[in-house]
Amino acid sequence: MPITERLTTTTLIDVVAADLGIPTDQARAAVTATFDAIARATASGHDVAVTNFGTWISYRTKQRKARDPRNGEQVMVAAHQKVRFRVSPHLADAVRRRDRKASVRKAPSGRAAR
Repeated sequence: MPITERLTTTTLIDVVAADLGIPTDQARAAVTATFDAIARATASGHDVAVTNFGTWISYRTKQRKARDPRNGEQVMVAAHQKVRFRVSPHLADAVRRRDRKASVRKAPSGRAAR
């Protein structure tokens, strides 16, 4: 199924269902379970790496001083957990080339991924 507009969760589910030839309910369960697993792992402080796609990196910030922009007073910002996403070189290259058939599938042995 070609993607012609912004990909929302609903359209992602439709694309997965069409690509795999499965009912939408099964695709919804798979997509939701995938996002839930990523959320649980990063919230627990673990990184999540998807080959040829990218890595969600969970990290903890330290307590720090900041300035309240409304009144200029110094305030303490508590230490907290954050997450960021680092795109893989494979996906970054596909985006630069505007490769509409980009895939995270690994290339067969002995062949370079492109």
